[in-house]
Amino acid sequence: MSTLSQLKQRIDKLIETQGEESPVAAFIYTKEDVVQYDDDFNEVEIEDDMIIEDVLYNVEDTDWIYTQIQDSIDDELSHRS
Repeated sequence: MSTLSQLKQRIDKLIETQGEESPVAAFIYTKEDVVQYDDDFNEVEIEDDMIIEDVLYNVEDTDWIYTQIQDSIDDELSHRS
């Protein structure tokens, strides 16, 4: 898992090497995305930072997401060949 500060550093390096106008696709999940809902469908904030960190770590560590993205890239490129 990364922090927003670490993410900013990575983005700054990408801008430095690829340029500010380089195209990008990104999915960013933060603690605001880790929510639960009560029986009335009201959002319930999770206050335990360890739970939030565990959830976000598992999201980042899920290979399925990367496989789906690569499949999408491969599919799109195969239509252009």
